[in-house]
Formats: sequence, structure tokens, C-alpha cells
Amino acid sequence: MQSNFISTTTKLNRLGFHYYNDVDHFDEASLDFWLPKLQAAGTRWIVLAIPERAEIPENFLLRLSGAGIEPIIDLQLSLSNPPDPEVFRQRTAYYRNAGVHLIHFFSQPNMKTSWSAADWQKPDLIRIFTDTFCSLAEICISNGVIPIFPMLTPGGDYWDVAFLKQVLQILNDEYAQTILPNLIFSANAGFQGHTLDWGKGGPQENPNTTAYGKNQADHRGFYIFEWYQALIKEVLKKTYPLILFQTGQWSADTGAFDAAPKESGQQFFKVLTMIQQNHQTSEPQDCIPPYVIACNLYKLPTDYVMNRQETKGSSKKSLISKIKPQGSSALLPGGKQALVGKTVGTVAGGILLQVLTTILQFLFKELQPYLNEMIGNTFGTLKSWLGILLSGGRISDYFLVPDVVDLLSDDQQQMIKRYLKVSNCKAGRNLNEALASKNVILINDKTLYPQNIINLLHQNECNIRTLSVSKR
Repeated sequence: MQSNFISTTTKLNRLGFHYYNDVDHFDEASLDFWLPKLQAAGTRWIVLAIPERAEIPENFLLRLSGAGIEPIIDLQLSLSNPPDPEVFRQRTAYYRNAGVHLIHFFSQPNMKTSWSAADWQKPDLIRIFTDTFCSLAEICISNGVIPIFPMLTPGGDYWDVAFLKQVLQILNDEYAQTILPNLIFSANAGFQGHTLDWGKGGPQENPNTTAYGKNQADHRGFYIFEWYQALIKEVLKKTYPLILFQTGQWSADTGAFDAAPKESGQQFFKVLTMIQQNHQTSEPQDCIPPYVIACNLYKLPTDYVMNRQETKGSSKKSLISKIKPQGSSALLPGGKQALVGKTVGTVAGGILLQVLTTILQFLFKELQPYLNEMIGNTFGTLKSWLGILLSGGRISDYFLVPDVVDLLSDDQQQMIKRYLKVSNCKAGRNLNEALASKNVILINDKTLYPQNIINLLHQNECNIRTLSVSKR
């Protein structure tokens, strides 16, 4: 199963992105906003994180795969309380039927926070993890889905290289005929606060590296794939495909595309160039090796915006905390309740989006008819859904807060806070609730709302009012 899938993907590019780390952007309007940009950038992969008790809508996945973008489902499962095997079987079958080939689960098993306190203290922790992972990996394989070995935290509470080596030994001894032929490994390729060339060359070029050492080159950087692959070849005697997650993240503390230090952004663009280089036409030392089949950049700008705001001051953080998107319930395979949010992704800032829009600049005129057609199709779908919602009456006023908090000036931030304090209207980033409202309040700044959102509001006969910063 793995060999056939890999043989096709290695002919394509490695460019991938992490999608929003929430359940609020798996709706048609969000996908209408992002899909043309992702396609124009030549995106091949997209990582979709989803909690255990939620699911990604089938049509969302089918549209991605239909556009040539391979979804990587990141199931956020508990190691100390793994899912019921039958429920997991139903879940993986659901995703396979929706065109998914890759599922990642049990992320960061070398961290205390991934386990209960009692389990973490057990001497056979590695054995418990390996058997638990393999039991679910076998279900994936039986359903025609490729399991991805969990991403380890570089360093971590349990030194990740030691953790990986012990697991590899168990896999080689007991799962060589079942799991290993159908397994893809993964690595956290964030910078970890280091220069781009940190640890380049792997253990062969850095033979004196010790665990948890300071001021010594090790695997905790972008070139982690060289270290992991060296260990895999040592134990398994062959090369295995690798998928890189968190690529380009400066550190877990600062979030994505950190503006300080300056080298973070510079390194990100260097990695982007490396991803786009052809291995056959570039110098080997400047290329990502063929066994790396996907480099998923961290990330679409939402988390970057939020994390930066938290470091800039409590006033903006309080505004973000005050406005929480609301979701609706849906059923998982097996009849269990799941939370599936419905908001629109209207992010228009950050380094990554600048890259995408640069690629798109010369395509805007050609794409416009296509975008208009998508808006019409989306509205037709929403209209039928809203018919049920509107039968119970419309919300009177709704303040549609833009997702692009990073682009709001201090005056706009203060204006929003004052308005929400004195008015009784409902506020949030939920497009469906805005469409169900008689009056929709927007900030008087065209750069904060995509035109397709404005068109949807007009077509649904919403009265649009705008707020402007007062001139003193």
C-alpha cells in the first residue's frame, strides 16, 4: 500500500501547510477563501488537526483532494485513554471514503503531558506506547489508510532520539511484516530557536553530540530529518519516507514566523526556496533529500496572529479572548456527538499570506470569474441551510469581527471594545450567524473582509452598517 502511494507523491512537490488548529474553519466559505490561494501556490499537502470528538466534513475533504491537495488528518487522541477500536475503525473508514490516505495520531508521545501521571512513571512506557500505536495502526492499514508515526518533540521530557530508537527496535523485532511496510515516519522540522544550518549533516558530521547538551549542534533544528533517517537506517537497515511537520516555526514558545529575531523570517524563506528546488537541477547540499515527501509549513496565519498579539499587550489579548466562535453539534461515526464549528477564515496578514498573494497577483483578473462562480455556488448551499435557521426568526444585530486581528490598528481595537461595551448586539467571527442576522455591523475598512463575504451578506439581504474610527 505504501509503495504505490509514495511512488506517485515523490513525482510532485513537497509544499504543504498546517491548517487552522481549531474546528471553526471546516466550512465552505473558509475553503472558498483559501483553496484558490493554495492551488495557485502549488500546494500538495495540508495538515488538518481535529479533536477526538469532532470530524471534518466529507465535502471539505473531497474538495481538497479533488484540487490535488492531499489531506493529512491529525487526530488528537489520548495515549492514556485511547479510543475504542471499533469507533476508531469507523472513524478511519469515514476518512478513507472521503479520499484521505494519511492519518497521524498520538502526537508528542515523549512528553509528560501526553500521558497520565501514573502511566508516565511506568518502566515499560516505550512498550506501552508501541503496542498501543500499532494496535490502531493495524486498523488504519486494514481500512486502506497509511498511519504516520507520531511526531516527537525534539529533545522532549523523554529524549526523542532515545525514544525513537527503542520503538524502532520493537517494530523491527515484532512488527516487521505488518506495520513497517505500511508506515511513514515524521519529524518536527521547526527551527527550535536555532540557525538554519544547526545540526546539518546529521550524526556523521556531529559525532560528539550528547543528550540535553548546551551550545552544541544536535538534531533540534530544521535538519532533524537527517538525524532521524540515520537512526532508522541503523536499526531497520533501510530508508523510510518522512513527513515534516511544523516546518519553519521558530520555536514552540513564539509561534510561527516570529518577527524577532530577524533571522526567523529569513530562514523561513530559505526553506521555502529549498522546498521548491528540483533535486536533479540543484546542488545536493542545498536540497531536501528525496525520502522527505512533504514539508508542511507552520502555518496559515491565524495562530501566528494570535500568538503575536499575546506578546504585544493585554488589551488586544483581552479582545481576542472576549470573542469566541461558537459551534454546532454533529454526529461521529457510531452516533457520538461531535463539535463542528462554522466560521469563515478571512485572514489576510502575515508572512505566509504575503507569499501566497505575491504568487497570485498576476492571476487576480483570470481568477475573478471563477471566484464569482464559487460565491454563487456557496450562496446556493447556504441559502437552503439558512431556510431552516431563518424559519425561527432572524437575529437582530450581529457584529462580524474580522479574523485578521493583527491588522487592526490600536484605534480600531479600542473602537470595537467601546462598541461591544455599549451595545446589546451579538458579536463573533461566525459567518453563518451573521447571515442569519437582519443587521450586520462591519469595520469600515475594506482590507479586513474578503469581497466574497460582502457579496454573501448582500445576497442574503443583510443590512450592512459600518463603524469608523472617529477623527479628533
